[in-house]
Amino acid sequence: MTYFTTNQQYPLGIDLSVYNCSADGRRRPNFDLIAAHQPAVEFIAMRTGQSWGYRDPAFSYYLAEAQRIGVCILPYHVVFPGESARRQMDSFLNILAGVEIESVRLVLDLELDHSQTRGKITQTLGECLKILQAETGRLPLVYSRASWVNEHLNVRGLPELDWWLAQYLARRSYPAYTPEFPCPPRLPEGVSAWRIHQTAERAPAIGSSGWYMDYDRWNGSRAELLAYFGREERQPAFVCPLDGLPCPRNNIQPNQALIEQPVGMEVI
Repeated sequence: MTYFTTNQQYPLGIDLSVYNCSADGRRRPNFDLIAAHQPAVEFIAMRTGQSWGYRDPAFSYYLAEAQRIGVCILPYHVVFPGESARRQMDSFLNILAGVEIESVRLVLDLELDHSQTRGKITQTLGECLKILQAETGRLPLVYSRASWVNEHLNVRGLPELDWWLAQYLARRSYPAYTPEFPCPPRLPEGVSAWRIHQTAERAPAIGSSGWYMDYDRWNGSRAELLAYFGREERQPAFVCPLDGLPCPRNNIQPNQALIEQPVGMEVI
């Protein structure tokens, strides 16, 4: 696809919510098309819900399909800064009941201020972070954008975090697609590194019922992405040149057969 002209060195991801389905919910993203897409979609973020009272109706479908095609998964939850951190994180974790938490990476979505003060928003986020760290054994990523963080958060009052930051180019008029913003994104004050960059909000929909889709880029190699999720990059099987079948000793290299001959046997 000619759309992909920038950021090619960064693994591609997408993020989904119920808005990527038709209004009646009958047409949903086709994950077989997502799995077959080139460049490969390596990770998918998906909204679980908002605050303590809303669950995204498409989340269960997205989760099951993403697990089926084997991509890395980032469930994200939208935080309401004026609501109880405990109630919101309990809701987040209840939506994830039955999910092997070690196999995914959780995300808190911070982009709503609801007229709360910087101190209150920072306090609510800090409490959410402590709850998730206690419940899961590690801190979540935080999604936002530099301008919002600079206005609404005291970064120095937070632990060191992995940041997923949005920055796009100016929108082109419908139905044109807007190109990806070249990595890296702008960093908030007090933040020295980014983990994921949301590079586009009006990119071509991949396997979706809609026209547009959000794209994301991982800051690192594919091997580093897999390692972040506790996975190992699979090496392609060595195929025997005689019968065309995978070698049962999959770690053998093509020239090792000459090295491993029994002592005294002449190699021809």
